[in-house]
Amino acid sequence: MSEPVPQEPGGGVLDRLARTIGRGAGAGAVFGAPVERDGVSVIPVAVSRFAFGGGGGRGPTADGRGEGQGGGGAAAARPCGFIEIRGGRARFRRIWDPRSIVVAALAAVATASLAARLIGRRRGGPCRSCGRAAEPVEREDTSGGEGR
Repeated sequence: MSEPVPQEPGGGVLDRLARTIGRGAGAGAVFGAPVERDGVSVIPVAVSRFAFGGGGGRGPTADGRGEGQGGGGAAAARPCGFIEIRGGRARFRRIWDPRSIVVAALAAVATASLAARLIGRRRGGPCRSCGRAAEPVEREDTSGGEGR
């Protein structure tokens, strides 16, 4: 039976890492200090992400040595808008990220281009990539009548 891994004072690496990152995960990481001017209060708002992970180890290797611990973490924040308080009413105002607008525009262009290609092929038009005309599809009259 293996013996328990001794704990470091105040917890292990993962405990310390979680406490350190957790300190920044409060409301202060998302909401900034309010600013007031001319009867209007503005509270900055951000989107924040936190992640952490770690590992441990124990046990002798072939040379008789063992143990090991490790960990890491990351945090990122970016502004996303502000809360405007005016006349007793609060309203969230988004700050648009130019990158998201560019990505949305590129996605719209790609979707429209793909749709145009698919519609063009169904109508029997030439293939835009190779220029060959599409072969007409013979359809059998299943109406049972003499036309319309």
